Amino acid sequence: MPEPRATWRVYNLTPYRVLGSSVQQALKRLGVDIEERIIEYIVAESPRPDLGDYGVPIARFAKKYGVEIEALVKSIEEELRTYPHIAGVKRVGGYLNILLDASEVSRQLFRAVQTDNDVFGHLRVDKPLRIVVEHTSANPVHPLHIGHARNAALGDTLARMLRERGHIVQTRFYVDDMGRQVAVLVYGAKLLGDLSIPRGVKPDHWLGTLYALVHTLADIEELKKELDKLKQENKLDEYREKLRELDKLVAAASKLREKEPELFDKLADAIRGRNPDEEISEIMRSYEFRRDEEVVKITRAIVEACLRGFRETLERLGIGFDKWDWESDLVWSSLVGKILEEAKKTPYATMHKGALALNLQPLLRDPVIRSALGVPEDYEVPPLILQRSDGTTLYTTRDIAYSIKKFREFNADKVYNVIAAEQKLPQLQVRLALIALGYRREGLNMHHYAYEMVNLPGRKMSGRRGEYVTLDELIEQAIARARAEVEKRSPNLPPEEKQKIAEAVGIAAIRYTLVSVSAPKPMTFNIEEALNFEQNSAPYILYTHARAANILAKAKQRGLEINLEEIDYNAANENPLRRRLVLQLLNYPYVFVKAADELKPEIIVNYLNRLADTFNKWYTSGDSAINEPDPGKRGYKLALVQAVKTVTANALRILGIKPLEKM
Repeated sequence: MPEPRATWRVYNLTPYRVLGSSVQQALKRLGVDIEERIIEYIVAESPRPDLGDYGVPIARFAKKYGVEIEALVKSIEEELRTYPHIAGVKRVGGYLNILLDASEVSRQLFRAVQTDNDVFGHLRVDKPLRIVVEHTSANPVHPLHIGHARNAALGDTLARMLRERGHIVQTRFYVDDMGRQVAVLVYGAKLLGDLSIPRGVKPDHWLGTLYALVHTLADIEELKKELDKLKQENKLDEYREKLRELDKLVAAASKLREKEPELFDKLADAIRGRNPDEEISEIMRSYEFRRDEEVVKITRAIVEACLRGFRETLERLGIGFDKWDWESDLVWSSLVGKILEEAKKTPYATMHKGALALNLQPLLRDPVIRSALGVPEDYEVPPLILQRSDGTTLYTTRDIAYSIKKFREFNADKVYNVIAAEQKLPQLQVRLALIALGYRREGLNMHHYAYEMVNLPGRKMSGRRGEYVTLDELIEQAIARARAEVEKRSPNLPPEEKQKIAEAVGIAAIRYTLVSVSAPKPMTFNIEEALNFEQNSAPYILYTHARAANILAKAKQRGLEINLEEIDYNAANENPLRRRLVLQLLNYPYVFVKAADELKPEIIVNYLNRLADTFNKWYTSGDSAINEPDPGKRGYKLALVQAVKTVTANALRILGIKPLEKM
């Protein structure tokens, strides 16, 4: 795709760039060298239109760097005079504000929109990086739920933003088939003597039920043994505490039995009197070390079935992967063994709790490492155990090997792991372990993209007990609600078109909401808010796009075309909403670059909400584009509508949402 040069011109006209560059150059002439982006970050809209459009607090720079504020103002004004779209400069207290010439801005903006069209706003980097984004990577033991959905939406959106920025991106899903959770499912299949998934049942849903049943029954069996032991030892307080735990487990089991009574009873009979904890551990050893033919066959069949369910769900959300990496393939290769051998030779090798480990704390004496990994001064990192006393490796050991694999196979410059914030310590340990083992470049260029949990109002989730709302259920619920709204707003549409729109709107609502809150912040997913057609939601933005598309379609039916040479650009200043709209559109390239470079999709969401608000206020104000009698002004209004439609569509595609022409 060619470099969108017209967009570059608009990008350099944005108030953030203009003020950032002008203040930087002015300070430089006064002997102060400061990064332009630092200044850009504090540029803000003026609180009152009479003060200007945007301003920057110059007093803080004058005070911090000991320069005369009058000299600084004069120097900045000299820089600003080089920009043809700056209509005025005004100092208000410690701020320097600028007034933009909306006519000149419109001229540049409309030309860029027509020239770049579906790439408008999406500036590409001069030096593309090769980047791996690993995301979702849910354990294949039950269906995806809302927590996985946030991971998937964030990961896929990051990949889309980075690709649009010009980077070469590969997405990967790590298939954790060696953990205890999968072994629990294998144990259940062996108890049943069969793994025939009922016809007409989504495989991941059925496996999720089986997993919850086996896990709960196994926990009950193990707890009974503990109770017998405590009773014999006359430890009554501990006995009573464990008895309360058993009561809770039995209650959970009772709920599960209501779902699948026949399957529950069969498993309960099969597990009674056994030693599930030891048998599950034996399955893990058989799979990792001995590669027992029967265990491998059952495990692979279970995981493949669950992944089929995952793919079906993710495809509905428009999410796919370039690579699916099986943990067992990694372990059965020589890479994990090589990691263990390298660990034994490193000066950081130690024994911790009777197991091979790495002492990582000494690495944090290096200020470069501490700074790159963002570790506080007083943070203590516990030793990282690599291998259990029985010889099995821990998942963090395998993560070290997987990290090397991701870098090497794709020749990656950076790797982003989209993983829950609760994994902060293990992720830090893996990065430090890479450095300790001599993989310094990999350790410093692997990043934990942490996100907090997402909850549903009034719901607590537990995969072990089968208590969760599946992502499939959420999608169906969103589509059903969207269908009801479409029926109300467009009753005359054919049924198949109503359903098509409802599916697009429902899925868009989920994706948009999940990336609307900053990843480090916890969020509650409220489906009513996600499907609000009136404000701050995907349906609201889609409706705005469809409204703009409808105006342009009607104009075309009347033979009205947009000729940039015949537009009256002075029309920008005749209406405050037109003026506000064009200034907001001017900022889209800067918004995109900031969101992509900082990996913050919520910046795009916030921008879309504000743009839609302004456009809809303008639309309902009665300042009609189609019915405008003056050709020059009509051309201006139609070009403004076209720009809104283009920017909205481009921003939605970044978020993995397909714009709709009709709603």
